[in-house]
Amino acid sequence: MIAAPHVPVLLAEALKFLDPKPGKRFVDGTFGFGGHTVALLDNGAEVLGLDLDDDAVAACEKIRASQSRLYCRKESFRRLDHALADLSWRRIDGLLLDLGVSSLQIDDPTKGFTYRADTPLDLRFDRSTGQPAHTLLQSLRERDLANLLWEYGEERASRRLARAIVAAQAMDPIRTTDQLRNVIIQVLPKGVKPEGTLSRVFQALRIAVNDELEALREILALVPQCLAPAARIVVISYHSLEDRLVKQWLDTESRNCICPPQLPACQCGHLRSLRVLTRKAVRPSSLEEQENIRSRSARLRAAEML
Repeated sequence: MIAAPHVPVLLAEALKFLDPKPGKRFVDGTFGFGGHTVALLDNGAEVLGLDLDDDAVAACEKIRASQSRLYCRKESFRRLDHALADLSWRRIDGLLLDLGVSSLQIDDPTKGFTYRADTPLDLRFDRSTGQPAHTLLQSLRERDLANLLWEYGEERASRRLARAIVAAQAMDPIRTTDQLRNVIIQVLPKGVKPEGTLSRVFQALRIAVNDELEALREILALVPQCLAPAARIVVISYHSLEDRLVKQWLDTESRNCICPPQLPACQCGHLRSLRVLTRKAVRPSSLEEQENIRSRSARLRAAEML
């Protein structure tokens, strides 16, 4: 058995739905530090690990040194079709997407994903491309920032926070996590714990910087052409925006007609491409939540291709 550097979320549940076996090919679209991939390899499968984080890719290559059935690519899962073509894999037997930011990314203060340490406000998964969060902040007007905090962070105080952030920017450009944290804390009502608001603001900026929701839409659109018949897809999400998107996609792709109900006959010609395996989202057990507090918000949904 290969040693994994951390405990992945909902591992047993993901394996049950993916059903890895020798001769099967899987893609771990969010390799992280290899917890789910190691389990797939232990069950005899071939695995392609994708990630945008340089440390995650290095971790993949380290495991690959002793495991010939593992392949590693620095690539976004939104380019799944290109990654498969690079390996000459036509279609795969399973796809795993463990969304969001990994625990080790949060725990590494140099990556700027946490408000608990003073580091450059970056939030990019891949620092070689795109703009960091502090640059994005400088380019946004108050109204646009408020909309971003509401849409991606579901933050009720988005307007007040946007006003304070833009005002602070005018005095001294916000370039670090500590600067942003201090601005947010100063405008919160007395007695309100800041952790929830800080988490929502950082989440909103991270989603925007990495274009996470559009990337998720793109990978889901690729599923019918990249997964073989009877292949399985498992998606683990950590906030309602991701989970809602996945749920809606599953609902659409499991129906033969998506016309408005008022139409007397189908005009769309849509044919279902999958069978949903999870009637409701699967959540971590109470024991897993106790052992890994960051698993509490996890939701797993799974489907099988027709």
